[in-house]
Amino acid sequence: MNKIAVIPVRSGSKRLPKKNYKSFNSRTLAEIARDKCLASGIFDKVIITSDDPVFKELINCNEVEFLQRTENLAGDDATTDMVIDFLFEEFPSCESVLWVNSVSPLQSIEDIKNCGTRLNNPDVDCVMAVNTLYQHCCIANEPLNFNPNNSFEKTQDLKPVQRYIYSCMGWKRATYVNYRREGFKGLFPGKMALVEVSVLAGMLIKYEEDFILCSKIEETMGLIPKLKNHSIKNASDFIKNNASSKIYSLNVKNKLQTL
Repeated sequence: MNKIAVIPVRSGSKRLPKKNYKSFNSRTLAEIARDKCLASGIFDKVIITSDDPVFKELINCNEVEFLQRTENLAGDDATTDMVIDFLFEEFPSCESVLWVNSVSPLQSIEDIKNCGTRLNNPDVDCVMAVNTLYQHCCIANEPLNFNPNNSFEKTQDLKPVQRYIYSCMGWKRATYVNYRREGFKGLFPGKMALVEVSVLAGMLIKYEEDFILCSKIEETMGLIPKLKNHSIKNASDFIKNNASSKIYSLNVKNKLQTL
């Protein structure tokens, strides 16, 4: 077992209670992450780890395993580094771990594959998924990438800001364990690579409105490929014949009219 993907699934969630148990267009968030990790074809194992053994039911093939979290990793005080320490202890033969966040259900198979492939680069010790923003940004009301006393720059001329989006992040075992043993307190030791992923991957589910928005985006995107050979003029007839309800048809029609 050299390369593993880990899908963390906590039973508790304060901002959106029971989000990991809710149906997201017929599947749970963990199921979506599992299926995309398997489809990427780059992992020896996909590990679903949770404090609730009910998620053991998500094992659907030999490549998927369930790992019960210890009690100290089940609460709000559990940090990411504590979980990574635990994972490397539980899987002493693994070479690398890619943390695939289930709360990013719109990240693509290609997003996951790109992050995992980059982690396997011999010159890389850890990775983080990012979105690059060409926008005027401030920190604590202080300009970060522009001078307010100058002419207002075009966004394409700005120094871009790379935003961590947490959809995927990963570590090489050897570097991580060695740094931690020497007292390193950070989360990303050694040479870090920032991996550009899709804008949709950056849409994380934290609140109820996020869950609703992301599920509707996925629903709509599921229809768009079928419509690519249809003009907008003919789209309403196509939707009427294929959508499950008049309300859903109206939502998709309105979405298409904004494209």
